[in-house]
Amino acid sequence: MDVQIKDRDKEVEYLRMSCNMAELGIDYTQADLIIRVQKSLSELGDNFSVKDASKIMVEHREYWKNYFENLEKEKK
Repeated sequence: MDVQIKDRDKEVEYLRMSCNMAELGIDYTQADLIIRVQKSLSELGDNFSVKDASKIMVEHREYWKNYFENLEKEKK
C-alpha cells in the first residue's frame, strides 16, 4: 500500500525522487527512515549509537504500521 499524496512530506518526497533518479530505488517509507536517521546523526554526531538506531527503527515501524492501519479503517 502506498502513502497517499496528501500525506507526503516535501522533504521525504524529494529524497525519494532524487534517489530513484540516481537509480537507487527506494519507496516513500524508506526515504522517511533515511531522513530520520540523518537528522539523528546530525544531532548526535559521534555519539550516535546502535541504541539510537534501534529507537529510530522502532518508532518508524510503529508510525507506518499505525498509518496503514488507519488507511484500512478509512476504507471500511
